[in-house]
Amino acid sequence: MVDKSSTYLLNRIAYLRDEKAYQSIFLQFHPRLFRFCYSLVKNTEASEEIVSDILLKVWTMGHRLNYIEDLELYLFKAVKNACLTWITQEKRKATSALEEFGATDNSSSAESIYIKNETKQEIEKAVSTLPQQCQLVFRLAKEEGFSYKRIGAVLDISQNTIESHMRTALKRIRLHLQQYLAGEK
Repeated sequence: MVDKSSTYLLNRIAYLRDEKAYQSIFLQFHPRLFRFCYSLVKNTEASEEIVSDILLKVWTMGHRLNYIEDLELYLFKAVKNACLTWITQEKRKATSALEEFGATDNSSSAESIYIKNETKQEIEKAVSTLPQQCQLVFRLAKEEGFSYKRIGAVLDISQNTIESHMRTALKRIRLHLQQYLAGEK
């Protein structure tokens, strides 16, 4: 789906360095990209930085903007990839910090396990224990209103995989809510 207004704005940015055209793109996509990014990284500052970097790249691409056929698809893919990179980097930092902490103080391993479990529970409350890919599919479908075809293009997965992730997501969310309402949590 090629949005003619986005194509027009991209051409104005690429050839005329039109700041108003860039501002229109920024205002149109920033809120949605930020929500999507935040849903993945759960960090406001990181989300703002990632989205700003991606949108700044649109400004600095120059004539290469002509190669973008679907701006929305391009932006969501770029944000997804940047989020996955950020998550990987954060996991590495956390792992090395835990290893360093564990190497210097073995007496608090029970405490660190408790803190880790508490943090995990808070994250699970936010997205009902969904696996990352399943979470991405669910958020793109339900929060962004993407069709399964567009989700497949963003995440590079088949429609059958998307349908499977949605079934899993809905089943887990339903189960989580039933347990919560029954007071089992």
